Amino acid sequence: MLSIWKANSITALCSHQLPTAYFSKLETLKVSKCGKLRNLMSPSVARGLLNLRMLYIKYCQSMEEVIIEEHGDEIMTKEPLFPQLEELELENLPKLRHFILTKQALEFPFLKFEAIHYCPEMKMLVQQRSVSISSLKSANNDDELKVVDLNKAMFNSKVSCPNLEMLSIWKANSITALCSHQLPTAYFSKLKALGVQNCGKLRHLMSPSVARGLLNLQILGIKGCQSMEEVITEEEQEGEENMTNEPLFPLLEELILDKLPKLGHFFLTKRALEFPFLRKVKIRKCPEMKMFVQHGSVSTPSLEIVNNDDEVKVDDLNEWIHQRFNSKVCLVVLNDCITN
Repeated sequence: MLSIWKANSITALCSHQLPTAYFSKLETLKVSKCGKLRNLMSPSVARGLLNLRMLYIKYCQSMEEVIIEEHGDEIMTKEPLFPQLEELELENLPKLRHFILTKQALEFPFLKFEAIHYCPEMKMLVQQRSVSISSLKSANNDDELKVVDLNKAMFNSKVSCPNLEMLSIWKANSITALCSHQLPTAYFSKLKALGVQNCGKLRHLMSPSVARGLLNLQILGIKGCQSMEEVITEEEQEGEENMTNEPLFPLLEELILDKLPKLGHFFLTKRALEFPFLRKVKIRKCPEMKMFVQHGSVSTPSLEIVNNDDEVKVDDLNEWIHQRFNSKVCLVVLNDCITN
């Protein structure tokens, strides 16, 4: 275990010329409040951390990237990067742009918990290195990526976390999309809890094709996202129809939608949706939300608590929202209840 705190004079954690196996036994690395530290280590050193399980980087005001770019990066990324990593926390890194800049795809096979908190310049976890227009066309053909996804999505096909169970993102003000629409359906198949808060440019959470794969999601919380218009974005009609024949978040137990001033609805679909295990719902300060599922219906047979009231019986969230948010009298009462 290595913990470094308030080493304000260091500009580098270690020399780039260290042997690859220098940190081969390291399991936990914590770096906090090192004000001049611009990056953590080189790819050649990172390649040797074969046993690293926990990585925490916090309050490093000058850090721009975790793994610095250098010649030989392609060689490094053909080897596993932190293959045993289970927990990753990046917190209060105001200049952090990305975790690593590379042309190669990375996989974190054992990563279960990931938190990205107050990294306002970070647009994506793995940054695609600048390439030519012809290379971008090739990337679209090979990786099914859109150019817009390369620039804006936090998660795209360049990074894989197949066992991720908990994901928390807070104050990532540069991202406009959580994940690429072209991600495989099973990308977040192990995810149990997803929290997104104060991401000012985020207009939606994910596409129906990605949402279909969240078969184990139990808790979903979205708060303070000023630009969010819908949680599940509308796709082409054919894709949307296929998606809604499958369950949407079939194990969801708790849903929080809080301070989303532009949110019009959760999902636009003509299909009936059922959340069989949904027990707790909190919808606060969503003034534009008139229906939960636009043009469709939603069944919540296990719902026990709505906005902290365990006495109200709600069988259809659409009907409940319609009654509350389209009645001036009920709206005043509801706002009084949920702002206390």
